[in-house]
Amino acid sequence: MQERLEWLESNGYITNDGSISHTKTTRFLMPLIGISEYSIEHIKHKMLINAHIKDKEEKLICVILNKLDFPEESKDYVLIQDLNEHFVDCIEEDQEYILIYRIPEHFHEDYELILKGKYSQTSVAYKEVLLRVHGVQTHTESHLGTVHDVLYPTDIKRKQYADFLNVEIALIDEVCSRPRLPYELFQTIEQLKEAYGN
Repeated sequence: MQERLEWLESNGYITNDGSISHTKTTRFLMPLIGISEYSIEHIKHKMLINAHIKDKEEKLICVILNKLDFPEESKDYVLIQDLNEHFVDCIEEDQEYILIYRIPEHFHEDYELILKGKYSQTSVAYKEVLLRVHGVQTHTESHLGTVHDVLYPTDIKRKQYADFLNVEIALIDEVCSRPRLPYELFQTIEQLKEAYGN
């Protein structure tokens, strides 16, 4: 098994159905560089491992592809990244490709807001990009929200979130937790094992 996936599984980041619990970077920042978890999964299911922040100050994110299990598909994907204006570099490891991208300057303020967990305060342009990728569905059965719910939290969703956290609704501005650093920050497989064990 690919070592990063093995680490994710042993640390509870892979669900019972085998899907990866993606980072907030994957869900809320990766679309800003013109790709999404869905566009990669469309090419080859399970080729995407995750996206992480590569450098917080430089506003670089990296997308990790499973080279071990999908050598041809991941190599083909890497080859077309020169067409992406936000692509910076590719690091090839034995088991994975680490593709590095720069967040466009016009989204820098949104990037900072996302890192602070201020999803609903992001710009209209940012929200349009995210909704084109994730759609406008809402989820009313529990406190868990869709991307639309997170960007446009309603009083109902705030109440559900407050009930889940067992706090007053007046304390709830956002309905999604902020990105958990340092997990959102890129770490090599060796760094993960050293920092978290396994």
